[in-house]
Amino acid sequence: MNLHARRTPTVLALLLASTALFAGCNDDGPAEANDEVTSTATNEPTTDTTTNPTEDLVILPGSIGEARVGMTRAQWTPTGLFEDGAVLCEGELIHWAADPAAKKLFVLTDEDATITQLSVSAPGPHTEHGDLEVGSTYGELKRAFPTLTQPVDDGFDQASVYPPGEEDGLAYLSFLLDSPAGKVTDDTTIAKIAVTGGEKPYFQYDC
Repeated sequence: MNLHARRTPTVLALLLASTALFAGCNDDGPAEANDEVTSTATNEPTTDTTTNPTEDLVILPGSIGEARVGMTRAQWTPTGLFEDGAVLCEGELIHWAADPAAKKLFVLTDEDATITQLSVSAPGPHTEHGDLEVGSTYGELKRAFPTLTQPVDDGFDQASVYPPGEEDGLAYLSFLLDSPAGKVTDDTTIAKIAVTGGEKPYFQYDC
């Protein structure tokens, strides 16, 4: 019995030493693992929150991305691009699902909810020809469309211009410049880009 009693402290000491050694190793390991988990958990939401489905939209005469002027309710409903709910006027029966407050994208419809005009009022979506977006300059616009129409006053100290060939019932692509027609320079920026399906776009809305 005495022999067993003498061994007990020794065994306990070894166990305690081993436990301390493993505890020391575990302190270093989990700390690194926790750092990695924390880093991953911190980075992933940041990537997700910066994703913007409107950034890569391509603007063409008569269309923006997959949305096009002339789409009826039966055509745009299954796409999921739009939702019911006027943003500005009673006649505007739908809005972009990706931008419900119309801070960047705007849609106008007729009384049957057929799309008559689409427009962009913030950087991101860009034209296929010339890679122009809101914030691009009049100089860049002229280089992309050398025979652009002359600026015409369009209200609120702004002016509109149209690439040639977008007339006589063809789909329109138009640009609103952030300056009165008489003061437009190459540095004047594009304030809005709009597309329609056969008539000149209008930028000033009157409900």
